[in-house]
Amino acid sequence: MKARNKSLSAVMLLALAIMVNGCNMFEAIDSSINTTSAGDLISEGYGRLAEADYATALNRFDRALEKSSSDEARRGRASSYAGLAGFNMFSILNSLQNDLAAPNSSAVFFQAAKKITDLDNMNKAVEDMASLSAPTKDDLLFRSLLASVTAAKTIIVKYDTNMNSKLDNPDQINFTTNDKKTKSWEELYSHLGSGYSPYSLEKAYIELADAFDGRGTSWKTISPFASVTKSGTYTQANFNTIEAVGDFGRRIKAANIKYGNSVTEFKAAILELDGVN
Repeated sequence: MKARNKSLSAVMLLALAIMVNGCNMFEAIDSSINTTSAGDLISEGYGRLAEADYATALNRFDRALEKSSSDEARRGRASSYAGLAGFNMFSILNSLQNDLAAPNSSAVFFQAAKKITDLDNMNKAVEDMASLSAPTKDDLLFRSLLASVTAAKTIIVKYDTNMNSKLDNPDQINFTTNDKKTKSWEELYSHLGSGYSPYSLEKAYIELADAFDGRGTSWKTISPFASVTKSGTYTQANFNTIEAVGDFGRRIKAANIKYGNSVTEFKAAILELDGVN
């Protein structure tokens, strides 16, 4: 019995030692992470992004932003959110310009939206990109494509009521579709049409025209909502992508004209958005 008690005492002391030392060890690790500079966290975040380790990258950019707000950290966090949602800018751009859908129509964004698995993370990425204080041309490209694909995914989530990842006649599309789960049409139209909204197709069109300008043939473009004229030099493929955003915006405007007047005509306008009917 005494031997057993001694044995139990030894185990308890060992467990206590592990607990004490373990706590100290974890405190040391936490302390090490907490004292890492924002710059080092950002560098590690981008390294994780390159490895497609989006969850860890997001953690590093979040920690960096706790220490210091910067465009670099927000840009990285937006890329992490987008990656977690299934959005890779280069893959998406290749899809937009080389898929079977007409490259200058809204249909390309609905095809790209099929790759998106998490709309909430897309929305977070859009908000982070909108908060940049000094966006570069690359930022304009990224956030305009991000906003356009997010718009398509939002419409699919709202109006694809039979859950087959496309807009078709079986979908129950009317003036109040899904309004308990998603934005009302009025709210959605305001988001997509306003030049100030991060989700705006008007803003995406203008920023994409600025981002692509500089190589190719001279073109003149007119934005879909406010009729802002933009001039620049673009390759045919890049100009088609700009026009695809414009087509998306014009189709949204056409649907809005029908909204509140004719359910049949409104549904037909929504079904025309993804170009697969």
